[in-house]
Amino acid sequence: MGNGTVPLTGTLFWYFGVCPREAWLMGHGLEPYPDHELLALGRLLQETAYPEGRKEITLPGMRLDLVAHGPEGTLVVAEVKRSSGYREAHLLQLGYYLVRLKEEGIPAMGELRYPEERRVERVALTPDLEAKVRAAEEALLELLRSPIPPPPKRIPPCPTCAYYEFCFIGEEDDA
Repeated sequence: MGNGTVPLTGTLFWYFGVCPREAWLMGHGLEPYPDHELLALGRLLQETAYPEGRKEITLPGMRLDLVAHGPEGTLVVAEVKRSSGYREAHLLQLGYYLVRLKEEGIPAMGELRYPEERRVERVALTPDLEAKVRAAEEALLELLRSPIPPPPKRIPPCPTCAYYEFCFIGEEDDA
């Protein structure tokens, strides 16, 4: 999986699932303010939610929050998120990791972990999930080939987004 110019990452799949403009900005090296409160909270949650099993692994295009051994030698990879509010975007990110591992011949299962909700959702790489990841990959590659980002579009996560000022600088805040 990849386009030869902008490396695809799980984070790009997640951003794409929430806001294509955000994915375009990140994919073109326009990173958000690193000390944005919600980004910092997300990093803190990933570092502290599962200290006993924390085994973050970074592979090309993948930063797996947690990795563990599952039944019958299966690898279990988990994404730790603050809330299940953007579950479909979380599934795209985790699905991307599962597809990549499958391509490398590594059998894996996934988990979406929501510690603040005290919830763990097991995720298998079903044909449906793989098809969604492949469709998102094509759409993401097309988006990233564009020389300009999509226009800003107000959606529910905008007021808390680390790119908010970039998209809506100089506009009156409706909220």
